[in-house]
Amino acid sequence: MIATLVADHVRWRRDRRERDRDTLRTTFTEYLAALSTARDAFARMEPSPDRVGKGHVAVGEHGVYAAQQQLELVAQRTLVDKAGSATLSVLDFHDTVVAGHAPDSSEYVRAWRAARQARTALIEEMRIALQRT
Repeated sequence: MIATLVADHVRWRRDRRERDRDTLRTTFTEYLAALSTARDAFARMEPSPDRVGKGHVAVGEHGVYAAQQQLELVAQRTLVDKAGSATLSVLDFHDTVVAGHAPDSSEYVRAWRAARQARTALIEEMRIALQRT
């Protein structure tokens, strides 16, 4: 009887870890997809100086904030902080594009690279979190 209880407990813990990992993976994927969709949409925007500083509205329209809030519920603080940095870098990219910087300008390239580097750092943190779970 004790052996059965121990085996059930071990199975329960394994199943719970797997569900937790699946939840994290799904949440990570949804956030990254929303962030990429926003960044790609911003890359196609026309210059519009009156939209500088209003990227938060556009980011919200692409579901980034909703996905980030889900992330805040299930992820550790370091990962949430990196997600915040990734969101801010996409906002900076938005402002660079709508300010009228051409894709071959140093400002555009710098903003694009910063967004890509923030995303890469976030993905690395996500991989670590999934290994820990």
